[in-house]
Amino acid sequence: MEEHKNQKPIQLSVLWHNFVRIFVRLFWIPILLAAALGGWRYHDLTADYVPMYTCSSIYRVTASRSGNMDISSYGFYLNTSAASSLVSSFPYVMNSDRARSLLREKTGSPSLPASVTCSTETTLLIFNAIGTSPEDAYNALQYTVEIFPRAAAGIVQPFGLELFEPATLPRSAFNAPNVRSSAAKYAILGFAFGMALIVALAYFRKTVHNTEDLQQLLSTPSLGVLPKVRFKARTKQNKAVLLTNPQLEEPYVEAIRGVCFQLKKELETHPARVIMVTSTSPSEGKSTVSANLALSLSAGGSRVVLVDCDLRKQTLKDVFSLTEPSIGLVELIKNGGSVEKALIPIEGTQLKLLSSNRVADHPQNFLSAPELQKIMNQLRRGYDYVIVDTPPSGLLSDAATLSEWSDGVIYVVRQDYLNAAAILDSVQRLSESDVRFIGSVINLANRSTSHSGYGYGYGGYGYGYGYGYGAKKYYGKSSAEEEEAPALELEMDDD
Repeated sequence: MEEHKNQKPIQLSVLWHNFVRIFVRLFWIPILLAAALGGWRYHDLTADYVPMYTCSSIYRVTASRSGNMDISSYGFYLNTSAASSLVSSFPYVMNSDRARSLLREKTGSPSLPASVTCSTETTLLIFNAIGTSPEDAYNALQYTVEIFPRAAAGIVQPFGLELFEPATLPRSAFNAPNVRSSAAKYAILGFAFGMALIVALAYFRKTVHNTEDLQQLLSTPSLGVLPKVRFKARTKQNKAVLLTNPQLEEPYVEAIRGVCFQLKKELETHPARVIMVTSTSPSEGKSTVSANLALSLSAGGSRVVLVDCDLRKQTLKDVFSLTEPSIGLVELIKNGGSVEKALIPIEGTQLKLLSSNRVADHPQNFLSAPELQKIMNQLRRGYDYVIVDTPPSGLLSDAATLSEWSDGVIYVVRQDYLNAAAILDSVQRLSESDVRFIGSVINLANRSTSHSGYGYGYGGYGYGYGYGYGAKKYYGKSSAEEEEAPALELEMDDD
């Protein structure tokens, strides 16, 4: 199988589908990132935060004049010069022994409770105090104004201080950070980064959504797309996804008809009787597809037998809700016996089933046994189609072993379930056994992302009926009518 190099632009519907699917599983990542960044920012701002308060008072400086000089401009010069001199000498004066002694007499401590600075604007002297509490800042300022003139006597020229603007007790810290706003911004940033990560994962998520995706990934013909079936919530409703269930939705019935129609067209040029049905992993609906494909072929009048070759877990009896004991491949290979007598007729159909409840301890020994070839050859001679349900080829080698007795394989891919690389690796390993790939089927599809530009995926055949078919009407069709009927385009709601 070859992977196409040309990549098509991603569709918005597919991107949105991927985003929702990933968000449902990883929604906690944006929330966690928002909480982590917001919490970190909050802690960063509050852990070492120390509130600081400031208050100030302003005094007008007057200097002593020499002689009788009372020229106004000269007096202004003296006052300005005195203010500048006081600012220059302020640190020395306040750190002098005289100032410490006066402060001890006033407060009992030789130091101020807050830091005080002094600056000037022309003849104005501005005292500014900064402390860790409003009271410390205010008191330090008051102590300074009271002590400074007395401590400066004899150190600087005589001066006078006239109160111009008194100090007031500060009400709030001047360095208070906007914790909530900053933490909220970081939280939004973390959430946006998480959402961007999910969008990136959605963009680069490579899964199969429609026939175009599958054909781009693999070089196998597309047999069709089977929609996801949702039954209404009824207590006694039959919820088996089988054509024998009259309550099965008509679009699913028509989808199976389309797959069967495309299969017969493929077999016209390359006939095959023993057809394997496999997938990459469990939970892709492979056994249900096998059962419905066998039912569809038998409804057209063909002689069909469905063989449960998953010797590790027999599931087809559960699919058909059969509980009576029966003989399967394990018993026939080990003990021998009549193959025809071991077949279970499916009520209301011409289909026969070979399955049991017994599993093999060492399946490879049974699958490589010569007796299996004899059983397959006998079924090949007695029936038009032998549909073989195998284990997933992406996990086990059973399918590759069974391909030796098969004429071809139908590969089932669940929509938007596995990474494209895993599907490709599984198909490449299976192709090493030289088995012919008849075609592939997309299963459990949602309408919103399964469109490929020409209907619901029947390889180019559109909806040609003006009426629908239920399961009961479908089984009333003849083989000729079935082969002549074109496949249908399905329009199903996601609900």
